[in-house]
Amino acid sequence: MNPMMQENNERAEAEPADAVTRGVLRRALGLLVLALLPISIASCGKSGSPAEDNVRQQLVGTWLSEIDYEGAKIRAVTDMTQDGAFRELERAVDSKGMSTEASYGGEWSFDGINFKRKYTSKDGRLLSNSKFEYATYAVRMSKNNEFVGVDNVQQRTVQFARTSAGTRP
Repeated sequence: MNPMMQENNERAEAEPADAVTRGVLRRALGLLVLALLPISIASCGKSGSPAEDNVRQQLVGTWLSEIDYEGAKIRAVTDMTQDGAFRELERAVDSKGMSTEASYGGEWSFDGINFKRKYTSKDGRLLSNSKFEYATYAVRMSKNNEFVGVDNVQQRTVQFARTSAGTRP
């Protein structure tokens, strides 16, 4: 057999095997990327910059806030836990001096700019998905024991001051 023909035959026999190997490797790499993608995406929301994590840590604890809203004075004590849950006790006194109290629960988060609360219960009763309420405040830390929350939707600023656990509104 001609040495040139023999070399071409050997190359022709090797190429399909190499093509199969490359195809298998490409598929394996594609599956690996698909397997790692959800892990990568999930880890994106878990941890931010050191400054963001520092603010998140500072928000854990019990906070007192007071606002005037539609003629009522509202005083709230919000307890935010490390695991992202919160409890809030609220006392509202209207212009006639009538007082009402309510308790809320839900989830809180901090995305690097905004302190967000999703209210999932009121007075011990779970709210349905369509009844969830949300509050979002852009955070400006003023001290370790105080921060200003800016509600850009309702156009109001709320001062939050750290208080001791067990404080009543």
